Parts: sequence; structure tokens; C-alpha cells
Amino acid sequence: MTRQIVVCVLMAGLSLCSAQERSHSASTDDSSMRLSLTIRAERQVYSLSDSVPLEVQLTNTGSSTLYLYDDVCFNPGNFLTLDVFTTSGKEVSVPITYLRDCLPPAPRRNDTSGFFRLERQSFYGIIETYAVRELVAEPGEYDVVVHYEAALSKNWIAKYGGAKIADLPVWTRERPVLASNRLRIIVKP
Repeated sequence: MTRQIVVCVLMAGLSLCSAQERSHSASTDDSSMRLSLTIRAERQVYSLSDSVPLEVQLTNTGSSTLYLYDDVCFNPGNFLTLDVFTTSGKEVSVPITYLRDCLPPAPRRNDTSGFFRLERQSFYGIIETYAVRELVAEPGEYDVVVHYEAALSKNWIAKYGGAKIADLPVWTRERPVLASNRLRIIVKP
């Protein structure tokens, strides 16, 4: 009987150790997870009647693989956010005729299909086309900046993600908001 208790305690201890080891492996050393954000356009000079395709790229600059949830889309205040400034640094706003808003559904428990795997030195990008008048109201020189904030938090993943998602090194909301380079565009009449 005592032998059975010792075996049970030993098995419980091993299970606990392997569970702790699994949760540590999912969190990957935070310093090994780095992401950069870049914005580009086909050219620098546009007229007010043009459209400008903005290419946004997230690059894994860290030393390990990471996963992004499929929330890489423009949504004011969340995910990708676009800001436009004059060359003196004043933020520009134009009347919005419609709201670019995406809201991807939350992943189902243990469903990893909505995550992009980014190996070291690989990237994921999108191209979003804007009418120049959506960005600025008048001719001039402007700087365009994009910010990225992940949708999912570590807390959400722990509560609702399930073991398969919890095991992934996911870029989460706890990370600092990323800011892209400043893209200078010149708008002619």
C-alpha cells in the first residue's frame, strides 16, 4: 500500500513538472521574440485624385519562430492603425466617408489555423489601397506612420485558447505597440 502511494506521488510530481515545462516552452524567452513594422509605397509623389497602395510588412527580427494571429488588418485603435502628419509633426485628419474596420473572429479553442508562423527573418505583409483624399485634404508633404497592436492577450489565450494555442509563441497584446518607419509622400494638386 505504501509503495502504491509513493508511486502515485511520484507520478503526480512528474506530471506537474512536465506541465510546468510545457507552459514555459510556450512562452519562449521574450527577448528572442522581436518584430519590426515597415511601410512602403510604389512612389513618393501623388496627386489628390490618385490612389496610393500602402504595403505594410511585419518582419520577425528575433532569434526564434513566432506566431501572429490573423488580425493584420486596418482597424482604428486596434490591429493596424494609420496616422498621417505634416512635415512639422502636426497630425492630419480628414473627414471620413466610411470606416475601414475589420474584426476577425476570435480563434476557436485549440484551433491554430488562424495563426501565421513567422520563422526568423521572414515576414508577413498586406497591401491596402487608399484614395489620397482619404489620407490628406490638400497638397503638401506628409509623413505616414502605421502602428500595430496584437488583438489577443496572454490572459485570453490562457482562458480560452486551449493547450494547442497556449503552446505557440504568440505575439500578444502585452508587447509594446509597434511603430513603422515614417513614409514621406508628396501630394500635388
